[in-house]
Amino acid sequence: MQLDLWYISGTSFHLGRHGLGEEESGEHLGSDSLFAALVTRIAEARGVDAAERFVQALRSDAPPFVLSSAFPRAGGVCLFPTPLESPTEPNPDAPKHKDLKKCRYVSRAVFDALLAGKSLAELFAKSVKIQNAQVWLDENEVSSLPPSQARREEKIESIWTIEKRPRVTVGRATPNSQIFYTGQTMFQKECGLWFAVRWFRRDDALAQTLADALADLAEAGIGGKRNVGFGHCTIEPRGTAELPDVNGGQWVSLSRYLPRADEMNALREGVAYAVQSVGGWVQSPVAKSERRRAVRMIVEGSVMGRVPRPVPGQIVDVRPVYPNAPSLGHPVWRSGLALAVGMQARAPHEEAR
Repeated sequence: MQLDLWYISGTSFHLGRHGLGEEESGEHLGSDSLFAALVTRIAEARGVDAAERFVQALRSDAPPFVLSSAFPRAGGVCLFPTPLESPTEPNPDAPKHKDLKKCRYVSRAVFDALLAGKSLAELFAKSVKIQNAQVWLDENEVSSLPPSQARREEKIESIWTIEKRPRVTVGRATPNSQIFYTGQTMFQKECGLWFAVRWFRRDDALAQTLADALADLAEAGIGGKRNVGFGHCTIEPRGTAELPDVNGGQWVSLSRYLPRADEMNALREGVAYAVQSVGGWVQSPVAKSERRRAVRMIVEGSVMGRVPRPVPGQIVDVRPVYPNAPSLGHPVWRSGLALAVGMQARAPHEEAR
């Protein structure tokens, strides 16, 4: 299958995570957050009806396209979520589990090897590890990394850093000040994020709507705390990439995934997945401080079984519902559609042999 690649370039973001304080920030942007941001930009630029048409096109049984989450990149080296693995039999000759567990992202070459049935344990010795071993690359890809800012003749060892930025609040009743902190994710020069769009049925008008919304999103900024300087960026198309199609077998998700009722068998045999609670605040012109309903979604990198459709998952309305209180008055859409990449099933306990 062919994917359209888009690069996000910026230096400072607040990529918050549900259940954690403002002091925390992540290093990737979930597909559901990217989708919600696009719907908001379309609604503000073209009106509520245009946003609703955009959503309903993707809620159909055959969506025209699907988005991935936005993952880190180092220059032109795009990183993929590490496909999760089922527990295996202990092997004294294999790398320690704690060393394998550190790996959160892999380069394209390592990702391809994992899709072909290799395990992390098999690739451990030959992989080059950066970002405190959170990122694994093939040794042939190291030359494509951007140079280090400290010593230009060397390649970077850290793609992003997460810091706590001090801020001050002043009381309204009394002029008392109090310091607090906001987490910020800072990318090195020539680094940033990337995401993919897979088209199943390319429509020129819809493609233009998407491109315009992405351009508007770059101006508005991505992530949280944009009013204090976070999230300003550029979003540009950067060619295409080919990845294996699912073809009725196992697959790994490049998006957050919310299964439909008839897709639950995909969670039962030969799979490895993790679940995350996704919540947050509603961005609405009619309500300023409303929490949307949380949904439990399967995270990126989860390995799933057979599903009955090319685009697994669903888009749901997560507007808050309060007893004996008026409704928000409009839907709050969250996308759980998965960009599925085909992978070869690995034989049981292959690491132990």
